[in-house]
Amino acid sequence: MLLALGFLVGAVALALAAPSLLAGGRWQVFRPRLALGLWFSAFGVGVAMAGAAFVTSILAAIAAATEPSHSLVATVTAWTGVLVVAAAIGLASGASEPLVDSYRRSLRRLNPVATSRQDRSSFTLVRFESEHPVAVAVPGRRPEILVSSAMEEALSTAQLWAVLAHENAHLRGRHGLLVRLAELNAACLPRFIPAGRDLRKATIILVELVADDVAARQAGAAQLAVALERLAEASGEAGFLVRAERLRALPGSQPAGVGLPAPVQI
Repeated sequence: MLLALGFLVGAVALALAAPSLLAGGRWQVFRPRLALGLWFSAFGVGVAMAGAAFVTSILAAIAAATEPSHSLVATVTAWTGVLVVAAAIGLASGASEPLVDSYRRSLRRLNPVATSRQDRSSFTLVRFESEHPVAVAVPGRRPEILVSSAMEEALSTAQLWAVLAHENAHLRGRHGLLVRLAELNAACLPRFIPAGRDLRKATIILVELVADDVAARQAGAAQLAVALERLAEASGEAGFLVRAERLRALPGSQPAGVGLPAPVQI
């Protein structure tokens, strides 16, 4: 049981310490892929330690069941562990439903006004009418990238390529799955443990920066920066401007279209 307790204490300690260690400084802004990997490595280790604590407690309980003096304690401990895990699974299942429903409602608001669908080999390009400049990657068995008419009107061809390269990077990097995991983790953890909220916040920011870096290499940092600035003007969101400034500071940016995947060239 001491080993199980050690795993559990380690998982809690990691949940409390990792966010402070990973969120310090500005290095994440310049190394977003590394930062994202470290965040989810810490998350994976924490989940593994919690699982190991449960499995170890069950094994210890079974081993101790042969000793009459310890059988009652072992049995109670084992069933307590089972109930805790069952409650955690139930909580995760219950928390995932609102997230999935919200995501589906957002997509349904776009699908009725879709004007065209084009197979681009690695994804389907879906155009739709909207007065708002929108581009969004939709993961799934058959991935899609949705682009609004206002987005196409606001950007030049090279800038639109850069935006599509950004969305394609989300699909290829499975960023949607990472965001869902972070959201589910935040929904399951108690409010007094900030690790879940910290992971969700970091994931949402870092996947955007990672996709920006991929698009900058493929389509040109300057083109993506201009596109972000125009989106900032249209939406009033300062985050677009911050990302544009970061891109302009990147060394060795390529001209538009260098290394650009064929599916995003429209």
